[in-house]
Amino acid sequence: MEEIWKDVPGYEGRYQVSNMGRVKSLERKVRSVNWYTHKEFWKTVRERILRPGPVQSGHLYVVLGHGEAGVPVHQLVMRAFVGEPPEGMEVRHLNGDPTDNRLENLKYGSRTENILDVFYQGKRWRKLSINDVIYVRFAVFCGIPDKVLADELNVTQPTIANIRKGKSYQWIK
Repeated sequence: MEEIWKDVPGYEGRYQVSNMGRVKSLERKVRSVNWYTHKEFWKTVRERILRPGPVQSGHLYVVLGHGEAGVPVHQLVMRAFVGEPPEGMEVRHLNGDPTDNRLENLKYGSRTENILDVFYQGKRWRKLSINDVIYVRFAVFCGIPDKVLADELNVTQPTIANIRKGKSYQWIK
């Protein structure tokens, strides 16, 4: 498959993203200041492929410019090649791999579709699986303390308490 590059919306002429999920900084002139003389000068920043960093969710992020927050690579790919997401939609990874940011693996969908993708792939959306939640409800019914369940499932006591009170995972019958 041929790699196609497009400008990142909002960063035209500075950054590009490819259909293979790579991001690069384009060669350009930037203004700089000499540390000793405090005189301004122009220097050339060379083109280079950016190295994305992972976050806890497993998605890859890149920083576009000094002092700016990281941006998910999958969002950059979709915005450059497909356009802005429709209202209430987010980017889905069709194969379930949050590091695979190829255009052919991405699609806009609803939050529900995104969550269901994860379950259909046999993965967990959250730390606890559906079976874990059913087990917690049964164990609470049997009188097992929250602390014991939290230690057993490696979650916090408030997580167990929220399941017990029906504040979280209420969609699981």
